[in-house]
Parts: sequence; structure tokens; C-alpha cells
Amino acid sequence: MARVSGWLADFAGYRFPINEGRIDRWIKQFEPNDYDLATRLLDCVDFVSQARMIVAFRSFFDICEGWDINPEQRRGKWCFVAYSASAGESGDEMLHLFRLANKLNGRQYNQLFKYKSELVRENLGPSDTVVFVDDFSGTGTQVCNNWPEIQELLPGGPRVYLVLVAAGINACTKIEEETELNIIPNIRLQEHDNIFSPHCAHFIGEEKEKLLRYCQVADKRNPRGFGDCGFVIVLAHTCPNDSIPILHSSHANWEGLFRRYD
Repeated sequence: MARVSGWLADFAGYRFPINEGRIDRWIKQFEPNDYDLATRLLDCVDFVSQARMIVAFRSFFDICEGWDINPEQRRGKWCFVAYSASAGESGDEMLHLFRLANKLNGRQYNQLFKYKSELVRENLGPSDTVVFVDDFSGTGTQVCNNWPEIQELLPGGPRVYLVLVAAGINACTKIEEETELNIIPNIRLQEHDNIFSPHCAHFIGEEKEKLLRYCQVADKRNPRGFGDCGFVIVLAHTCPNDSIPILHSSHANWEGLFRRYD
């Protein structure tokens, strides 16, 4: 019971409430001999609560030069923008959290927060700064695919940041090499965070093979998670598809504990 209580406390706040019954049903999708393996996997889940996200976003200004709450003390113009491909994606929610985290929710700060379409008319130059905000990047693919569109909106070459709650180390490398974004993730997921990697010490080889078989049931196309990331990170508002599918896939043959969609 203490273990279950710990999970319930750790996973509190997920967008689909996690209760004892759902945990029990999730574990019982495994063979009885693998119940211990399932429970140890839950022990490994890194759940990022909304409170942790706020702390993550608050730390940005500790490492970014040129900003001051007093506009007269700032270096150039500043714009804060959701890095989303379309309206309603996670970037919009993250931008709101970023604003709350840094006490910029007052009406006097409204002019700092822009839609992507508004950037061109800001006439931003090298002394100005654009801060894009989003939640997660596992592979960097989506960020890099969206970059040409973003770049067209910034012909004057301002300094550009991408602030994330978390990102895979390979995503960071790809983004740094293929874009002009200065990527700042609060959490950098390393090779050992891929549970299928030989660098991951949480499970032995035989256990990793068993987990992979269950993952193939959950998602035969991406059994190791999107981009073969193999992560076990869960954000309060969603479970990234870069995390392994037994955590989030939901269909007739498998019900994820951290389902992504209604």
C-alpha cells in the first residue's frame, strides 16, 4: 500500500486522474510473473508536475542576459512566443505557465507576448530577443521542421531562445546544429534515460526484452517510443510519444496509465 500511495502522490495532477484502480488494471495487463517488472517501471517514471514546470520556467532569467523587469533596463525589445505549429498545442499552455512563473501576468506586460504572425511587424534586430516556449522535444525533428517558417519571420536576426521543460540530449544537438535557436531545457535526458539503452542500469537485458515485447503490443510501429527514445518521462498535461508506449498508448489491446487523448 505504501508503494501505491507513493505513486498516487507522485502522479497527482495528471490530466487523466490516476487512482488505485487504474494502476491495478494497468499492472494486470502484464503476465503475473512480470508484475514486479511493471511496478519497477512505475518507480522509474519521471513525473513532471505543473509546479516543477513553473520552477523550470522561472530559472530561465537566471541564465539569460539582457532582461530586466524594468523596461528601461532591458537590452532591446523582448518578445515571448509559443513555439507551436498550430493554435491549441502545448506551446500555448506552456507560454501561459511561463508568464505566471515569471510574474508577467499583469496587463502591463501584455505587449511582450506575441503570436508568431506578429513577429514580422516588430522589426526585430540583433539587439532584440525572441523567447519561444514549449514543453518537450525528444528528437528535435518537429522543432527543426518548423524552423524555416520561424526564420522567415525574423529577417533582422534577433537573438532567439527556445525554452523547454525537458529535451533529449540528441534533440539538443540536432536543434543546435540545424537552427539558430539557443535551446534551454530545464531537464536534459541523457542516453541512460533510454530504458532500452545498454547505459540504462534500471533493468537487465532480459527485462528490457520483456518490456520491449509489451511495448510492441502497445505500439508495433514505435515500440521504443517515437524516434526510439525509450524515455519514461511524463508531463502533467501529457505523456510525450517519445516515452515508451506502454505508458500512454490506448486501444483495444492496451490501455496506458498516462493516456494522451480523450
